[in-house]
Amino acid sequence: MGKHTVRFRCHHTNHCCRDVVCLPTPYDVLRIALETGANPYDFLEFLRPNEITGVAKNDPTWLVADGQRYIMALKRDERRGCYFLDRRTRYCSIYEHRPNLCRLYPFKVQETRDGRFKGFVLHRDVGCPRHRDGVVDVKPLYDLYMNDRMHQEDYAHMVADFNARDCPGRRPESFLELFIELVYE
Repeated sequence: MGKHTVRFRCHHTNHCCRDVVCLPTPYDVLRIALETGANPYDFLEFLRPNEITGVAKNDPTWLVADGQRYIMALKRDERRGCYFLDRRTRYCSIYEHRPNLCRLYPFKVQETRDGRFKGFVLHRDVGCPRHRDGVVDVKPLYDLYMNDRMHQEDYAHMVADFNARDCPGRRPESFLELFIELVYE
């Protein structure tokens, strides 16, 4: 396979929906809420650093509220997985509206030291069996990656704005009000 394709085929084992903590952007949250009618207060949670692994301490999406650090994630149950994993069918109930992170998984972006796109590889650190009996075109993945990168930059700015506001006793859920306010201005 060349750099225009990646060998992979999803076998719908749902490891990603059970084992991966999904960190949506505000745009993902708004898309889910607008397209499904789901309330963000019902499907989001805010995790502390000791409740999640794999997120750098200097990640710009760490919220600061009431002296603690939090990161926004889709709610999940340790046994059943993602909030949107249908308990009966074991498929994503918001598949068409799922976050970009879910759309990209199990592909991991490789970047050069200066942050330029290099290619895609399959994640090795989470439960996906990584079946290689299919071929995936990189172009749609790249377009999705670029879209997500833009959203991540906007997200980082929103978090910086939230963190700069001095509001004693505020909760991380207050961030939802901020980005909804910013998006609709």
